Amino acid sequence: MSATTHVRSEHVIDLSNLFLKQKEDVHSTVLDGESVLLNLSTGRYYTLNAVGSVVWDLSTGDRSLAHVVSTICGKFDVTVQQAQDDLLDLVVELAQEGLIHIERR
Repeated sequence: MSATTHVRSEHVIDLSNLFLKQKEDVHSTVLDGESVLLNLSTGRYYTLNAVGSVVWDLSTGDRSLAHVVSTICGKFDVTVQQAQDDLLDLVVELAQEGLIHIERR
């Protein structure tokens, strides 16, 4: 499995150097297999499906995005490319909403 992915065909991202960490002011709970997030600083709620819940659970700051892709492929019937594409879309959205930090190491 490749640890890099092409983004918009002109950029290559090394997923093994990117790590996600949940922000401290976000609380979560699991209901019926989906994560419900509450951003305490904004008062906004978010719901993540089963795949998003796996990503959220792995966003501890000690697992790379390459590891997250591998975990998603192991738990769900999805190709590596689809897992990478969907993960990057979700990560961008979570970061824009102030729910996670993205660290490059």
